[in-house]
Amino acid sequence: MKYLIFFFLFFSSSLSAQLNIEDFRLGADARKLDEQSNRLVPEYTYSNGSAWYKKPIDLNQPFEMQVCLVLGCKDEEGADGIVFVFHPTMRTGFRGEGMGFSGLIPSLGIEFDTYLNYHLSDPEADHLAIMQNGRIHHAASLLGPIELPNLEDCQKHPLLITWNPLDQILEITLDEELRATYEVDLIQDVFRGNPIVYWGVTAATGRLSNNHDICIKKLQFAEVYPPLLYPVGRGKE
Repeated sequence: MKYLIFFFLFFSSSLSAQLNIEDFRLGADARKLDEQSNRLVPEYTYSNGSAWYKKPIDLNQPFEMQVCLVLGCKDEEGADGIVFVFHPTMRTGFRGEGMGFSGLIPSLGIEFDTYLNYHLSDPEADHLAIMQNGRIHHAASLLGPIELPNLEDCQKHPLLITWNPLDQILEITLDEELRATYEVDLIQDVFRGNPIVYWGVTAATGRLSNNHDICIKKLQFAEVYPPLLYPVGRGKE
């Protein structure tokens, strides 16, 4: 029996920390910049891009994601932002104001929005929000919008996202300041009992644009191998 248990633990999940950008699947306009950085969208109008980690993770285990965000240099004339997305498949939602998150069910999105859409109840400042099931109107946000300092300043912005499954706490630290703490049962309340999800970062532009880059610093999570099969959600490749 102990050999069977060892086999299951070794092949179902293992703690992973890596800096290899090749472990991400790039979609649409996303391009590799260097060994640690991807450009999700260039400074073109009506662009979209995504970078998905190729293996799913187990939400029964904690994770820590340390990255840097670079969201361009144009403030008033820049758009639209990025979303950290968790979804049962490597699918990407609608572009533009949807930022690659809109339309994904079930899903969790951590949004860093740099453009004011009045019809989505955006604040005037750049902002953070935690969203569910591809709903981008802030009336449906789980948390936020939380106003942030200007992110379109040509600078690298250190970002830390952590998940504590024991206390069911999701925390988001930006520029070394804790910006959001949210208590949620991710597995049951968001993913309908499924603990195995993919994660990625999506971005988009509309009639206004900016470069949107992500630089990987440290990733630590329970990586599932081989991927387990669960009901999948909606979205597009």
